Amino acid sequence: MRVFWMLGATLAATFSQAATITVTKPTDGEYLGRSNNVQINITGSNREATVVVTATNVANPANRVSVERKFTPEPGGDATGTIPLNFGETSPQGAYNIQVVATEPGNTYNTVAPIPVIVDIRNPKIVDFDPISNSFVDGTVNIRATLDEPNIKEWRVRVNNSDIPNNSGNTEEINVVWDASSILTDGTQNIEFRVEDLAGNVTNRNVSVTLDRRAPVISILAPANGTTLFPRSSLAVVLNVQDQFANAIDRTGVDVTLVSMDNRFLARVSRRSIRTDGNRIVWTGRVQSKFRLPGQFKLVVTAVDKAGNAAARQEVVLRVQGQ
Repeated sequence: MRVFWMLGATLAATFSQAATITVTKPTDGEYLGRSNNVQINITGSNREATVVVTATNVANPANRVSVERKFTPEPGGDATGTIPLNFGETSPQGAYNIQVVATEPGNTYNTVAPIPVIVDIRNPKIVDFDPISNSFVDGTVNIRATLDEPNIKEWRVRVNNSDIPNNSGNTEEINVVWDASSILTDGTQNIEFRVEDLAGNVTNRNVSVTLDRRAPVISILAPANGTTLFPRSSLAVVLNVQDQFANAIDRTGVDVTLVSMDNRFLARVSRRSIRTDGNRIVWTGRVQSKFRLPGQFKLVVTAVDKAGNAAARQEVVLRVQGQ
């Protein structure tokens, strides 16, 4: 009888021993995004345990998320697993406390202290960036962007799926210089912005640009060099400005002026029309005899493309009859 009594006392002591639950993730002060997992370890369990996880918004405790999961222990009384903890798009952001409570019939568990976390469910925003999509760039490109995200973990800029020097950081302003000299052929290039916040929310944006390092070419179709301007008349001006890519010429960058033979400014020739034709533009204007012009002067044309490449200056010499 004494043997059975001692065995019974031992078994009773074993089954009345308190179980323990520990939370390994998240940790104090951790940032949580939309989809998360609470990781727990249980020891000393005798049968199926129920674990309830509740996340309560500190600013407004009425906003809370609660999930429940059951765990069956191994023969040794241990159980390990995760409990999904997800936040909807309308969930308030900011400080939360996470409470983890375990219960089990015929057993007791320790009390887990509340775990303070920060919930951030919104993806970072790139509110301003340069260069913009479908723009033209030259050999050295300043890549800039402004981020709307208070909890930046890292931003990274890549070109054509490759890293470039000094291309990462965690500031709200992105400023990276891309040296395109290693690219042999001009044409379409892809700039990628990737921004990740501390909660694991990620934003990617791709910007397609055209690398254009070749200057446009100006052709003065009219007037011809040495043309004479007669009194009470005018001369038609017709230009052709050509680039290697379509729509690459900056229309506002075509400048036609009249200057003296020693390059003093006399007048600007007004544009009458401008037309895009593939990779060139045709510009027309007119030189009026009413301009106060010396007996001999020059018509000068300059132009730049959208990448900032300046064409070689072109000029023709004109004369005024009777002067």
